[in-house]
Amino acid sequence: MPVAIPARREVEVADGVVAVVNGDGSAGLSNSVLLLGEPTTVIDTMLLPEMAADIVTALTRRGRGAELVVNTHIHTDHIGGNVLFDKVPIIAHPRTVTGMRRMIGEPGLPVLLAKVMPRFATRLADWDSVAAEPVPPAGIERALPDGARVLEFTDTHSAADLAVWLPAEQVLITGDLCFAGVTPLAVHGRVGRWRTALDQLIALRPRVVLPGHGRPAGIEALHDLADYFDRVLAAARLAHAEQLPAETVWARFDPGPAAGWLEPERTLVNIQVALCELTGKPFQGEHRV
Repeated sequence: MPVAIPARREVEVADGVVAVVNGDGSAGLSNSVLLLGEPTTVIDTMLLPEMAADIVTALTRRGRGAELVVNTHIHTDHIGGNVLFDKVPIIAHPRTVTGMRRMIGEPGLPVLLAKVMPRFATRLADWDSVAAEPVPPAGIERALPDGARVLEFTDTHSAADLAVWLPAEQVLITGDLCFAGVTPLAVHGRVGRWRTALDQLIALRPRVVLPGHGRPAGIEALHDLADYFDRVLAAARLAHAEQLPAETVWARFDPGPAAGWLEPERTLVNIQVALCELTGKPFQGEHRV
């Protein structure tokens, strides 16, 4: 049977800034953002070409075609639609591209993806993509429409994450540095560094936050995520101080404003990552590029 893919919807949050919101933002359902300046830019391309087809449709409806694609980070649910844009420049942070080139075509990747995103398992058996070209953040900023700023973070959600800040519109495009209504996942990053990055994003005082997963939000999404990570870090410190298993402190975990977020089981992984940071032990999921 064909995989049931949730619908996407377009939300124009400012003049020339359109979020393509992908389902409820749970595993495999990441968002894209369209910047309709010069050049017409697509930020992230979702997991599957059939999802990314709605990006093309959104542009066509506006009499546009993609002239540039920026991938905010390495994860497959943000780069799978690159195959639809192979005739235009696709660029990303050099650390992201190093990982992409190693990952794309890796024989064991489809099996891993099916475990992480089981609802799409049958469609991921032949998952493939097109790697971006490596461009330093300053070069990416020069390539974007006038006024856009690129913010670089390393070892946060992934080895390298980019956010795009539109100061004139007060719109912040976060990639997976922010999840809204969805529990984040730090399996390839560092909880402490991610938490610090959130302070930098909050300091911008955005009017609109466009998360990598979940609905468009305001600055409260960043505050709620910061509060969540404070709780994760506190749980890890407790586990370390009292020599408790991560599972034990997870069972007592008070999510605060994160209560009701999708994918709550990710909290255990986040506590494990934070605990490994405290002890200096490598976490099984980590990668360095």
